[in-house]
Amino acid sequence: MKKILVVDDEKDTVEMITALLDSEGYQVLPAFSGDEAMRILETESQKVSETETPVDLILLDILLGDTDGRDLCLKIKEDEKLKFIPVIILTVRSSLQDKINSLNLGADDYLTKPFINEELLAKVRVMLRIKDLHDELKKEKDKNILLTQALEKRYSFGNILGKNARMQEIFELISDIADTDSTVLIQGESGTGKELIARAIHFNSYRKNKPFVVANCSAYSQNLLESELFGHERGSFTGAIRRKTGRFEMANGGTIFLDEIGEVSPPTQILLLRVLQDHRFERVGGEETLEIDVRVIAATNKNLTEEMKKGTFREDLYYRLNVIPIFVPPLRERKDDIPLLASYFLQKFSQERKKEVISFSPEVMEILLAHSWPGNVRELENVLEHAVIIAKQEKILLKDLPQYLLLRPLPTQEFATLQDYEKNLISKTLQETNWNKHKAAKRLNINRSTLYGKMKRYGLKKG
Repeated sequence: MKKILVVDDEKDTVEMITALLDSEGYQVLPAFSGDEAMRILETESQKVSETETPVDLILLDILLGDTDGRDLCLKIKEDEKLKFIPVIILTVRSSLQDKINSLNLGADDYLTKPFINEELLAKVRVMLRIKDLHDELKKEKDKNILLTQALEKRYSFGNILGKNARMQEIFELISDIADTDSTVLIQGESGTGKELIARAIHFNSYRKNKPFVVANCSAYSQNLLESELFGHERGSFTGAIRRKTGRFEMANGGTIFLDEIGEVSPPTQILLLRVLQDHRFERVGGEETLEIDVRVIAATNKNLTEEMKKGTFREDLYYRLNVIPIFVPPLRERKDDIPLLASYFLQKFSQERKKEVISFSPEVMEILLAHSWPGNVRELENVLEHAVIIAKQEKILLKDLPQYLLLRPLPTQEFATLQDYEKNLISKTLQETNWNKHKAAKRLNINRSTLYGKMKRYGLKKG
């Protein structure tokens, strides 16, 4: 039964409206003042969930004894719990300006007194139907969020998402190796989530309450890297004004993640080899031998087999690191994960930016699936953050994407003239969109009339 709050300081008016609405099967809550109306709304709010409104409709007289109905309308529309309740203003004033003022207050409709009963009922039915549609849309949105969350739970391991078969194999491998002390070598392109995998291994192991220390091996020169990894004693080199604790020492009892291990110089590789073999090392410039209990996880975007052939990476270190190899596939080889990841990032950035962006246009998803993603998951994340910031609607549109995604790369074959290249590009785009001129024009970033003119000029017709 729909609940309708009727707010009017005239008892006869309230009784008449109550009888009329009651005969139509509505539950009427009468209020004779603004204060009483707010008390009723507060009481009814306690009876419903946080996602429901306390009443379904409010009929509000503009002239109340104790309160200006306009102030009450504004108060209702500014309240997060009440703002979605439709309000019909009741007024004795019939001028156009008064009606406009009522709508400017946030009211959804108005009715001039005295009114015909059927007119009131018609407006009530329309407002309740609009609210039903709004509630249905909100439920669909909540369902989409719950579905996304369910998919994330089903296809995730820690902060890593993936329904792709190869990612599922990695999740299973993480479970198998997490509670061991075996050294792990994670290989994959930049942006594929190698550090996330390392963290998942650590935080699912018995070492999870101990430190997880990251050392980026590409961020330092050889001397500085040795100091960063193993620490140094005071006075060991110019600028060493105090003793420094190295990353291995900081990670004692936990896990050290050696990112970009392929960038380490041969002399430092020897030092790493000793730590892996003996779990011992000395600080730079020091004589004391330190013994540690650390699990080592390394990662690289280089092909270490090729680096060994070149002589830039030690073979014995490689085999010490490569006890458990994990190869993370690039995003272009796991395109079935793109909708899942895109939905996750869309929800994440929408919440962060406090924006109601909930879906993608079909053309956008086509672009996301067609892109080669050289920056992998990190690039996709950046694209979605950009799109959410730019978006003006509840749906991500082509114009919200970074421009470089909409620019098609030059073909490998050469063309004698620019016109030959343009003809080939338009023809290829039309074929890829199954000769859908609307989609083709959008993908080419031109309007349809321009596309029609160019098709005519180049004699392009569907075969």
